[in-house]
Amino acid sequence: MNKRKSSCWEWLLDQHSPDYVMAQEASPLPEGLDATVRTTTKKSNRTVFYSKNQNHEKIKMEHDEGMGILVTRYSDTYFINVYANLDFTPVDPPLLGYIAKFVSHVRRRYAAENIIIAGDFNMDRRMDENPTGSRFAAKDTYPTNDFFDAILDMGFSDCVRKFYPDPVQTHRNNRSKFPWEIDHMFATPILFDRLEKLAIPDASELSDHNPIIADFK
Repeated sequence: MNKRKSSCWEWLLDQHSPDYVMAQEASPLPEGLDATVRTTTKKSNRTVFYSKNQNHEKIKMEHDEGMGILVTRYSDTYFINVYANLDFTPVDPPLLGYIAKFVSHVRRRYAAENIIIAGDFNMDRRMDENPTGSRFAAKDTYPTNDFFDAILDMGFSDCVRKFYPDPVQTHRNNRSKFPWEIDHMFATPILFDRLEKLAIPDASELSDHNPIIADFK
């Protein structure tokens, strides 16, 4: 979301009526709307998990140094809500390290099989190719591909690639026309098989990002 704009929550809830929302840089919650919130190093920057029926619980995790990762569950489904806080260097630890530790935690402590990892990673695999004037990777190194491959190696599949074989723009950078895909969703095998539909609608009036909207049967 664009935390400086109002009506983001109203647009999302009224237009799409989601069962669950994993939001980053979230706008302030409207009055009467309850959700689980975690702030980053910037206290006005919120990672938020919302459920329509208020039927989720927050999983207590170790401190993430203000990265902004939020772990919740409903029944046997676990949600790891990711914000790659650019106060850090996200492609290196701590982000990948925390994701790996939190995945391991819910698997070991709760025998979790159904896990969704989603959010604003501020990373696109194509960054390794340095496609714009910014230099993201040293020659013959593949930091962002290695990062995402590590998530796949944990037993996850890329939900966006199931419906969009090629990269799809999720972010509009005001300093570049390059169609960045920096928002992602990953799921473990049973959930991935149950993923029936995924869309990335335009939300340019409300944010510089577009939401990933996924339907699981």
